[in-house]
Amino acid sequence: MSVLKNLQHFVVQRDGSYMVTEETLVQLNEQRAIAGEAQRQFHFNRTLEDVEIDEAYTEKPDGRRIAVLPGQIKLQQEPAYAGAPMFQDMQIKTLIYAEVEVGDKLYSKIRRKRSSAQFSGQFYDRTTPYFNPTKQQTLIYDLPADMQLKVDERGYLASPPEQHENRTVYRWDYLPADNARIEADAVAYSDYGQYLIVSTFDSYGTIGLSYDRAAKAAAKATPHIEAKARELVQGSSDPRDKAHAIGNWVRKNIRYVAVYIGNGGIEPHSAESILENRYGDCKDHVALMEAMLGAVGIDSTPALINYGSAYKLSPVAHMEPFNHVITYIPGLDLYIDSTANNLAVGYLPFWDLDKQVILTRTGTMGHTPVSQSGKVKNVYTVQIAADGSAQFRFTRDNLGVWEEEIRTEIQNWNKNDQSRFVENLLKANGIKGSGTVDAGDPDNTNTGKGYQYSLHGKGENWAYLPGTVGLVAASSLYAGLWNQVFRMTNETTRTQPFICYENDFEEQASYQFPQNARLLAVPPDVDIASPYFQYHARFKQTEGKLVIERSLKSGKAGTKVCTPEDQLAMQADIKKMVRDLRSQFILQVPDLPGASASAN
Repeated sequence: MSVLKNLQHFVVQRDGSYMVTEETLVQLNEQRAIAGEAQRQFHFNRTLEDVEIDEAYTEKPDGRRIAVLPGQIKLQQEPAYAGAPMFQDMQIKTLIYAEVEVGDKLYSKIRRKRSSAQFSGQFYDRTTPYFNPTKQQTLIYDLPADMQLKVDERGYLASPPEQHENRTVYRWDYLPADNARIEADAVAYSDYGQYLIVSTFDSYGTIGLSYDRAAKAAAKATPHIEAKARELVQGSSDPRDKAHAIGNWVRKNIRYVAVYIGNGGIEPHSAESILENRYGDCKDHVALMEAMLGAVGIDSTPALINYGSAYKLSPVAHMEPFNHVITYIPGLDLYIDSTANNLAVGYLPFWDLDKQVILTRTGTMGHTPVSQSGKVKNVYTVQIAADGSAQFRFTRDNLGVWEEEIRTEIQNWNKNDQSRFVENLLKANGIKGSGTVDAGDPDNTNTGKGYQYSLHGKGENWAYLPGTVGLVAASSLYAGLWNQVFRMTNETTRTQPFICYENDFEEQASYQFPQNARLLAVPPDVDIASPYFQYHARFKQTEGKLVIERSLKSGKAGTKVCTPEDQLAMQADIKKMVRDLRSQFILQVPDLPGASASAN
């Protein structure tokens, strides 16, 4: 697909409301483009805005135009909000093109009228280029002359502003350039790519205070909320214990319904209605948390944050990167994301870590933790028989941040998946066998002591014995450190900043051999110590047994973001780890006197 034209013309009023007219013309160059382009969707909040389709048509190569008729324009409720009465204002207008074929051009002209500004008297917009070949992308902003428009751009050319009738008209045109594919685990394109940001905000603090004025009334504590909060903290005197009790109750009992800050408005529903309905979006969760915490004497503030892979903030303040809100308790220096129902209070989802946030109560900036405790311990035992079959047991201990996350994952397994899990796991490794899952106690709510589960069973063709065979020196059967290491091989060279994942794994495997077996060779020990990795592998031979111990700690101190230069510095160590994880031990089992050849 090629973008022949994208023109967006904003006319902004002094109160921040605006009308934008957008014209888009694309050409379909390949069959695969048809599925994505033959219908065009426009999402909007009908309480705050409206979308009108002025014109749309399919243009054939011979110049003939096939109009999109009124019956081909559908109005639908957002699927994510169906069945949630509080969110019925989220809608989609879909236009469906007719007779679409390769070589056609698809045109649309729409008007989006925002009748109520997200923040009174303020306007902002963010644009990024298409990844498709683009002939024209033009942004025009027509504002009252006394509204100062700040800009941050990369890859857009400004025209001299024009003055007319106490208004100023600004224009930027995209400078066509090749956009490289997004590399595996790269940070958000907005952190390094091309963009145009315009805004009337003077600071991020202003955004925070504006949000707080709109949202604060919803966090009022009612007698019902006060009673529930006191019930939850009964017997606790420590403020941290009280915060944990309230946060854990909210995350487990208030269902999350996704309505994002950008298109869902900034005003949460009342805390009382959230408590009554038992569901809400992130703003609603935070309003209820604030009300309940305040009811037991704990001050908190909403914290606007980017939930995703964007780590940089533009020097021009705008709302676009802040698509989520969580709770911050200044007195405890504690961030709580109660929408993360699979994480105990005290831990944050990975995508909340190492982020600048706006603390809306004070309009100041904060920063979430860069890292948090979490450890995985795997123990793996394999007893190999002379005929090549094997009995095995694998146990995983999940500590810290992993505890509740894995416990929730296991709770959500259905019985059929669980009964076939080990069989399918073995099959993926070319082994015919079966086994069972010992899920431990996934319903245990006494968090903080770790969660353990086990897999055990038998593989019929673990090794092709008797004879001399090479077996992979695996120290884990499932969800091991090898997953983390091999993920680092997705890109050998990089041009984009990427996410440095933090890991802490310990593994021990024990292979028991038949009585007449000989271990002919084992891999060498490995030790790696660098700013990015602490990796160790040990191979110990005892009578009739091989014990393998591995450990991995990874990450970059002080940040979740690595650079292409970091990637280059990592390569030698990554290769050493991969070589170790692919290494084999050589086992020989002689034929028993008079035994026939194995059918394996």
